[in-house]
Amino acid sequence: MTPERWRQMKELLGTVLELDPAKRTGYLDRACGNDAELRMDLERLLAAGEKAGDEFLDHPAILREFALDFPQQVETWIGHRIGSYELVEEIGAGGMGEVYRAVRADDEYRKEVAIKLVRSGQDSSFVLHRFKNERQILAGLDHPNIARLLDGGTTEQGLPYFVMEFIKGQRIDEYCDARKLATTERLKLFLHVCSAMQYAHQRLIIHRDLKPGNILVTAEGVPKLLDFGIAKILQSSETAGQPEQTISLFRLLTPEYASPEQVKSEPITTASDVYSLGVVLYELLTGRAPYCVATRTPHEISRAVCEADAEKPSAAVRHMHVPLDDREQKKLAGAAVLSAVRGSSPEKLSKRLNGDLDNIVLMALRKEPQRRYASVEQFAQDIRRHLGHLPVIARKDTFAYRASKFVTRHKAGVAVAALVALALLAAMAVTLREARIARAERTRAERRFNDVRQLANSLMFEIHDSIENLPGTTSARKLIVEKSLAYLDGLSGEASGDVSLQRELATAYEKVGQVQGNWFGSNLGNPRDALDSFRKALAIRQSIGTARSGSTEDQVALADVYRRIGQVQWLFLGDTKEGLENLRRAVAIAETAAGNGTSKRHALKELAQDYEYLGDIQEGNGVRGNAGDLRDALENHQRALTLLQQIADATPSDLASKSDLVMAHVAVGDDLVKAGDRDQALDYYRRARNLLEPLVQNNSNTLFRRSLAICYTRTGDALLMNGKAAEALRYYRGEFQLLQPTALADPKDIDAQSIFITSEGDVGHALVEAGRVKEGLAFLLRAIGKQAALAKSANDSHSRSLLASTEILVGEAFEHAGNVSRAQESYSRALDIYAAISSADPKDIEDTVNEACTRNHLGRTHVKAGNLDQASEEYRKALTIAKWLVTSNSDNMEALYALADSYTGLGDVSAVLARRARVAKNQSKRWRESGDWYQKSLSTWQKIPNPAHISPNFFNVTEPREIARRAKLAADQSRMKNR
Repeated sequence: MTPERWRQMKELLGTVLELDPAKRTGYLDRACGNDAELRMDLERLLAAGEKAGDEFLDHPAILREFALDFPQQVETWIGHRIGSYELVEEIGAGGMGEVYRAVRADDEYRKEVAIKLVRSGQDSSFVLHRFKNERQILAGLDHPNIARLLDGGTTEQGLPYFVMEFIKGQRIDEYCDARKLATTERLKLFLHVCSAMQYAHQRLIIHRDLKPGNILVTAEGVPKLLDFGIAKILQSSETAGQPEQTISLFRLLTPEYASPEQVKSEPITTASDVYSLGVVLYELLTGRAPYCVATRTPHEISRAVCEADAEKPSAAVRHMHVPLDDREQKKLAGAAVLSAVRGSSPEKLSKRLNGDLDNIVLMALRKEPQRRYASVEQFAQDIRRHLGHLPVIARKDTFAYRASKFVTRHKAGVAVAALVALALLAAMAVTLREARIARAERTRAERRFNDVRQLANSLMFEIHDSIENLPGTTSARKLIVEKSLAYLDGLSGEASGDVSLQRELATAYEKVGQVQGNWFGSNLGNPRDALDSFRKALAIRQSIGTARSGSTEDQVALADVYRRIGQVQWLFLGDTKEGLENLRRAVAIAETAAGNGTSKRHALKELAQDYEYLGDIQEGNGVRGNAGDLRDALENHQRALTLLQQIADATPSDLASKSDLVMAHVAVGDDLVKAGDRDQALDYYRRARNLLEPLVQNNSNTLFRRSLAICYTRTGDALLMNGKAAEALRYYRGEFQLLQPTALADPKDIDAQSIFITSEGDVGHALVEAGRVKEGLAFLLRAIGKQAALAKSANDSHSRSLLASTEILVGEAFEHAGNVSRAQESYSRALDIYAAISSADPKDIEDTVNEACTRNHLGRTHVKAGNLDQASEEYRKALTIAKWLVTSNSDNMEALYALADSYTGLGDVSAVLARRARVAKNQSKRWRESGDWYQKSLSTWQKIPNPAHISPNFFNVTEPREIARRAKLAADQSRMKNR
């Protein structure tokens, strides 16, 4: 047989295997025509394949007679050049392709890559199709834990290839063992793999060959997912019941990691990848496979995958002899050795795995796809809950379920045993009847209680979490909260004395509160309801703390709920005094917990958060009312940053710790902006962006995107204050683009709408400052319309304050456009809001400053309109407020800006009066008054480090240089009129 003949047969065989058996004869009639020999060879090969079944490739003798008919041509690509790269070493080979290490062959720059080609002689239409499919899949994936596609093309011989990043790393299991990683570190590393797989699933891609060999970990500890060679792209047109016969026949997957439905050639969904990830996690935690098989034949492995129950990981690690993976079948490792490479002993490791981790792994390995985790993200969330000491979704299989599975497997034996059991039961029935009735009533009550307890947890920690980040789910989440509260309130009456249940209830109430009104995440916009839920949690935490005052974890939990209450009171309800008091309580409790030495990381993280939010309320941080204490704010933010850097350094793979560190940098930067050190602030913002941008580029997490948007906002703010409007605009547009998808996806998400509208205003503001007034005004008017509707529906001081700040920006835009009357209307509406908020809470420093600044703006428009009496009245009211604020706290930068601007405004009023005066003496007097006001303004400006033309609370002001010019003019005019 010639190579051409063999290639023709492979082409035809690949096509015919994709057809239904009933259609194959007709196809062969057309394809073979009068070539009887070709027809006979194909039918022999098809018959052999049907006889071998799923083990087709495990019977090489079937193909040997065809393969020996022509000389084998072994072709190596080493030394060949493909594109700009020279292939230097083969580093891998699979069923369809070969992978080579290659280096840049020109002198442009030095770079190592991996190049994958179709294996010589395997270029059938089926293989080429799968190869191109893999290349196309990789082209659409951009995630830090997935090997990146760099380039692709076709060789001179017509074979497709693609170029990938070259991963220098170890298999994930070998990496963990070599470094003796403990269980917690292995779980955190595994979460990165889950992130990559969830990312692929969100793009409708199923991997179908997940195994340790396809997950390499770099020296930096970054796992990389490889080999999408048999991955599948889900199409909306696909229907259930259409298994891929070609894939099933050729067994391109790895049986040990294949799901039962893959082995049985049933329809494949994302649940198959969940199962394979479960096998990988089982091996990472125990060092052995989940099923014990006598031989490693495909049939035996398939039987175990489909029928055998996986042993609990906690039990598996106690075994003395455990066969390792395929490459080391002959090597045996004792339980002590396997535990040692996990930094433990068999007993300690078994105890560590017992309970939650047993249940989590076994849930992922359930035979039925619908009984596994609903998604990889849900699987990962359960691991995170375990690491965070929260209740997990996974539960043990019930006795009834296990019994039904046993009966299905052993019908005959069960039938005989049932007859014997019935006879015995009949004899016992009369004796036990009365006792059973009494027990049944008690059991029924306990079961009802436990069902409600489990349902309440399931609603918030399973069902809600699974839809939290999906767009358009606000209504569903609201219903879940209502049902959960009903169950929780019913349970709370039964919780007295049951500390375990009390902790569950407190955690659940806190979860409900976050969903109702969490400033830092997607919420339903019900802050008062959130405060009620947090207070219920606080009452429970206090009762636990009284009974168990020595428990560090209970102290940490108590500090956490005080912090949440303080946040809601400050951010949403405008109660700065109560918010500050509760945050100080949180700090005091967390400091005690952090000093106890046990569970120290959790205590340190809580303490860092408490320092951060205490600093926020002291400084305001651009959100709302503050306690006017910038020095203490900066000190607390720096304390938080130090602790969070310490935590992040200890857990480099923990994305949540990295996100916390990002926001700590932002908080310090905000303090520096208010202190006038904008260049140093920009450096902190840059560090924050550098930490967060890689996470956002490769992760769909909504919180990461929101945090990066905040970084862009603050960077734009500082640049705008430095007079760099064009640069600021670039960052504001980045903010806008990050927030827009979430806002458009769920119009009922109050928080998402609010911050997106604010970003629209930021873009408009920058455009106005850059001289593009018409474009900027269009953005601002859109934002103000949305902000007004939102403030009306939300009806809280925070939303009203945001509306007022947008009114200020609109007014300034109209001033730039020369429309003084429209500007005055906007400033008047803003003043009504700020005055109402500050009068309701006189200790709300930030909105009180905003009132003074708004009065200055109104005074300016009255001067332009010639209404000097009204202008003077507004400036003097602003002056009174600003003087009081500066007297109370001389470090209040916003108040100093307001005070300086009030003096400037009064100087402008006197200057206009001087010009109007007809008598020289009066002119001289007015010019002298004007000069005195300007000098007071300049004296105030000297107290402000590095002053800008925009205040830290974003009001345009007259710069000192211009005020000095006006002061000189007033002095000159006064001298002239005195002559």
